[in-house]
Amino acid sequence: MEHYPAADFEPALSSLSHWLSPSGDLKERFTLGNGASEIIDIVTRLSPKGPFKPGPSVIDNISVQYMEYQRSAEADGRSVIPYDSNEKEGISAIINPCNPTGVFLEKESLKEHISKKHSENSFVLVDESMLPWYGENWREQSLIGEKQWIENLLTEKGISVWIIHSWTKIWCCPGIRLGSVVAPTKQHMVEFKKKQVPWSLNNVALAFANEVVKDHSYMVKTWEVTKQWRQETIQRIATHLPTWKCYGQSWLSWIWIDTGDAMVAKKAEELALAAGMPIRPGSKGYKMDKFIRIGVRKPEEQMQLLQSWEPLHHKT
Repeated sequence: MEHYPAADFEPALSSLSHWLSPSGDLKERFTLGNGASEIIDIVTRLSPKGPFKPGPSVIDNISVQYMEYQRSAEADGRSVIPYDSNEKEGISAIINPCNPTGVFLEKESLKEHISKKHSENSFVLVDESMLPWYGENWREQSLIGEKQWIENLLTEKGISVWIIHSWTKIWCCPGIRLGSVVAPTKQHMVEFKKKQVPWSLNNVALAFANEVVKDHSYMVKTWEVTKQWRQETIQRIATHLPTWKCYGQSWLSWIWIDTGDAMVAKKAEELALAAGMPIRPGSKGYKMDKFIRIGVRKPEEQMQLLQSWEPLHHKT
């Protein structure tokens, strides 16, 4: 604590860059940020003028996704258009896999969507924060390895693809604020760094990033237990609350649930909070009153949540 953080983020920058892309072709287009939020804000301000368009995460005929991208766009004075609008956008964001809905596009489907559905001369921000839960081969689903495709898309259509990660999710460290971004080209990164304030990350965040990438056993354990615990939770919900519909990929660390009734969702939120197991209501931010989002937790903790919902059993 007796000295300033490294202004160039080293050695954490190199460690995380190599962990993401062992081939070593990433670093000149890569940097860290004070959580994903700082990065989102800077890229939004760099993007071409025009409306903001969310990604294609559709549940119940409504497109819903993590709201920080829209917040930044509105703070930058942009209007928001529907995901299926034909109006030309200046910037769009695709959360893949999507928080909260769990909708996921395999890499080739994602590339096709970006190529066909997004306006020329626009920015496309792809948030892969939840992708590391995919499993050992998660990098094969990441756009990080698609440098040539990204360059071709920029040359042919003027579409600039930025890849963003918030590392506070997979590594359970929201308090230290740690994110990263891969720019489409080296020149894009130069422009990004002109907007970033000095000493954006503190010593704790940089030290953590430098060390956590070495803990492969943590990742292996995460991949192992998440699927198991998630499936157990869904099975218990199906048994006791059979009308509830659970959404999302089998490997995700949360479950997006349609309770079928706004009042039931509200009661589920209240019961969970009273039991000391708070959940995320779909009514707050997402305007999906029938939905709730719960995390995948240790079985003993999850049982505490599920038991709190016993008063709802006879209502479903």
